[in-house]
Amino acid sequence: MGSRRPTGSGKLKVDDRTVPAIVVAWELAHGAVPAGRDVEPCPLSPSCVRIEHLSLTKCGQSRRRVNGARAIPGAGSRREIRPGVWKLTITLGTNPNGTQRRVSRTVHVDTAAAAARELALFVAEVVWAPPPVERPTRELTMDEAVERFLTQHLAEEKARETKTVDDYRKLHKRRFAPHIGSQRVRDVELSDLDGIFGRMRRAGLSRSRMNQAKSLYGPFFRWAKRRGMTTHNPMTEFELPTSAYVARERTPPEVDELSLLLTEAVTVIPEVAPLLVLGAVTGMRRGELVGLRRSRVKWKDSRLVVDAAIDEGKRVKTTKTRRERTVHIDAGTMAMLRRHCDEMDERVEALGVPMADDPFVFSLAEDCSKPMPPDFVTKRVGILKEHLGIANKRPEVIALEDEALRLFRLPPSERTTAAHGPAPKGGLSLSEIGARLGRTQRWAMFAIASAERRERARQRGLDLDFDGSILALRKFTSSELLDAGFNISMVAQRQGHGPGVLVKHYSKARRSADRSAADHLGRVVHGSAASESHAGGRRHAGEGGLEPCPRLQRQTAHGECQSGAALATSSNAPVARTLTPRRRFCTGSSSPVRRQ
Repeated sequence: MGSRRPTGSGKLKVDDRTVPAIVVAWELAHGAVPAGRDVEPCPLSPSCVRIEHLSLTKCGQSRRRVNGARAIPGAGSRREIRPGVWKLTITLGTNPNGTQRRVSRTVHVDTAAAAARELALFVAEVVWAPPPVERPTRELTMDEAVERFLTQHLAEEKARETKTVDDYRKLHKRRFAPHIGSQRVRDVELSDLDGIFGRMRRAGLSRSRMNQAKSLYGPFFRWAKRRGMTTHNPMTEFELPTSAYVARERTPPEVDELSLLLTEAVTVIPEVAPLLVLGAVTGMRRGELVGLRRSRVKWKDSRLVVDAAIDEGKRVKTTKTRRERTVHIDAGTMAMLRRHCDEMDERVEALGVPMADDPFVFSLAEDCSKPMPPDFVTKRVGILKEHLGIANKRPEVIALEDEALRLFRLPPSERTTAAHGPAPKGGLSLSEIGARLGRTQRWAMFAIASAERRERARQRGLDLDFDGSILALRKFTSSELLDAGFNISMVAQRQGHGPGVLVKHYSKARRSADRSAADHLGRVVHGSAASESHAGGRRHAGEGGLEPCPRLQRQTAHGECQSGAALATSSNAPVARTLTPRRRFCTGSSSPVRRQ
């Protein structure tokens, strides 16, 4: 049995005499130690007996240990890169190919003692981390790991919607891949993410877009840590920066504006007009509208069963909330649907093809076997919005499209004898316009058409300002029903989501409701005369014979009780959708309160 010497080196008993362990190791490897020579121990650890760490020196000339004792294996090391910045490194054995496997982290501390504390925490984190995996996984770059996270984890394991996964992928490629895409996951630090989010803020992105990025990389780094790609999560202490983006709220259309939108749709985009009418009546989502089959139309009961939708990839899926719901519709809309289906039957018969089993209500296919693509509907509605002059485009995009139209209308240049093909319709060809503006020929064609539609809208004197998108139809339905006094739970159920989502995202205060609120406050504060002069002949809340709320009645100076209904200028005026600023809901009923 051996023991230790005071210097820390080992010693063994050989032939009844005590011999240093390093001498025994040397003699076993190289033979007896020459006279006048001593075995020099390992300069880092006196107890080390590895032959490659031992050497011979002259007696009494032992080398001085400048590095001190060797650290405990696995304790890690620290090195100051520059003032206030330390690199912590831990060695965790070797990889299958023989290379050492190390993990490192950069910390910002001022003193060596603070760096030592950070190193201890780092070691504890690594020790309690999951077992290390093979080198290929640990060496994955951000681009490779994010793609694996999106396809394997979100799409397959968590069953996220295809659109959600695609949006995350586009966000990473556009904003993050140019900066950290080639870095290894384990090398990404909080400072890298702060820099990218700072660029997003300076680019004017909204808080919702930056929060979308946070919703991607927060779960991503937790997933990567569980799978051993990294030992730390830089998103743990991340704080979302304040966005400089100022949102411009676009209100849903009023009744007259919606009527104009649907009337123009019949002329401009007739193939989509029935779908827009159904969307305005039911508040169904775009994917649910194009995914409606004839078997889900209950003609006898005047209702629709909504249980499927179409995603961006034209695939049939469940509804967004994964719940089936029933939506009742009026007789006029049912008659419109019947006429539309009859027209589809006539088209199929004229083409001489058999009708598909359980066809889609809205389809571009000859036999109605395929749904109308959702992006086709969006593009056609975009044309309608430009026709009405309400397209919601960024000023720089509008300026670029107007410049394309100006180039197109330049006087045509003289053609050379070497020119081939037909002469361009405008001053420049579409390919020349696209090249001059840094875009494609296809973009130039659509840009010129968009600019011409906006120009015709201005010439017609249209001065409209409302949201004419498909989503706006859904918001119109919610706002209209709530302004009319219907029960909020019924409206939310009809829209296919919860009351909280309805109030936060879909119920919007329209200008008519704001005017009614202003008129009511004017009557309360200034009296009836001031309110009438402020309204300027516009419709008051409570018109059309609806019974006013008794709490809003006030005693006039002559002691007579007046209310919003009594101040109405005409009893034959249209029914006001906003009875009072405080909406009244019937207990146990989904119908608006009417005069008894």
